Amino acid sequence: MATEALHTATDVPRVHTATSGWRSIAFGAVLGIFACPSVSAEQPPAPAFALKAADKVVFYGDSITAQRFYTRFVEDFVVSRYPQMRIEFYNAGVSGDTVEGGHAGSMETRVKRDVLPWHPNALTIMLGMNDGRYTADFDDTFKTYESGYRRLVDHLKADLPGVRLTFICPSPYDEIAHPAAISGYNEVMVRYGDFVSQLGQREDVPVVNFNQAVTDALRAGTKIDTRIAESLLPDRIHPSPFGHWIMAAALVRGWKISPIVSSVVIDAARTAITSQQNTAANGLSQTGDELRWTQLDGALPLPLELNDSMTQYLLEIAGIGSLDQQMLRVTGLSAASYSLEIDGQKIGSFSRQELANGVNLALYQTPMEQQAKSIDWTADDRAKLSGTRFDLVTETSDIPSRQAAIKALDTLDQRMIDAEYKSAQPKPHTFMLTPEGQ
Repeated sequence: MATEALHTATDVPRVHTATSGWRSIAFGAVLGIFACPSVSAEQPPAPAFALKAADKVVFYGDSITAQRFYTRFVEDFVVSRYPQMRIEFYNAGVSGDTVEGGHAGSMETRVKRDVLPWHPNALTIMLGMNDGRYTADFDDTFKTYESGYRRLVDHLKADLPGVRLTFICPSPYDEIAHPAAISGYNEVMVRYGDFVSQLGQREDVPVVNFNQAVTDALRAGTKIDTRIAESLLPDRIHPSPFGHWIMAAALVRGWKISPIVSSVVIDAARTAITSQQNTAANGLSQTGDELRWTQLDGALPLPLELNDSMTQYLLEIAGIGSLDQQMLRVTGLSAASYSLEIDGQKIGSFSRQELANGVNLALYQTPMEQQAKSIDWTADDRAKLSGTRFDLVTETSDIPSRQAAIKALDTLDQRMIDAEYKSAQPKPHTFMLTPEGQ
């Protein structure tokens, strides 16, 4: 998570729970989805990730998409997890938009101007908040939404043969952490989502439910700290960056992103690496009770701002840690506790039992986590450039040099993508486990 995106105001209270802290997720419920197998164990094949190498992905939507947060965080997820695939992401969100279009043009204009120039292989649609017209009377608005959504889908399929669509159920109008200014409006969004889900089933298009993901997090969050839960959708409609992380996680989960950054299992009693996944771990040596090895992972952890209390909060209410598994498991150790260093940097102290259970290094400040932050910095720069480009395309038709300026921005954007993927390439690291108190 970018530093500025998850900066917590000084008056926001730190979250306290009955657990020993958010890093306990490394040893608790999240591990329920991650069992370190023996080398000989038969494992079912992982489901295929929805995106493919060299894909161009367009996010089509209204002001919630135009905020350029969940789209940026999806970019963080994908680039850090699949650094060799060079997937490009483009934002086609417009404030106030509906299935029929809005102030920036009709749906037909929007598709021609904001989607087709990118030649996308994959495209998401997230619309509905403005289509309800901010009234709880579902019957007055649904027919227009239904017919407009179908027409949009037909138009996209005709203009982009073979495009892989993802439908996204409208994000919620918050009536959980805030008193409802329009009582029952989220029920309209839920019913819109029911239609989107049914259409997806008929069209054989995957559907991701942002409404359910965020409302589940709101309910869980209010049980921990109501004041922080209120910050997820400050105006009941537009999520804060924290709320956008929840939506980004829902989308990549729907795309079946691999949760594994890397996994290494070591048997210290035999000085052997007994299992590894998405990494090349080798050179294991043991001197007394000290272990040393090198590791080149195939991915990077998410750029989480690990010292931020909002990160802790999100890990607890949204299950983001379950999608960010950089596991180290060491059995057969003799000392009671150990210090782990990576490239000479102390990562933490762990008991023998914690190491035997497995430690999720993605929840610690490591050289790999620091490297991943550069991905988000570039994604943030691209999001800002995207907003500037959109203004040039839509608001400056009377400026003679407009096309040259747009072309220059597109060239700069490609350079940013080059830099983003260059910075995402994993590097080898030296690990050392040293007994403590001896």
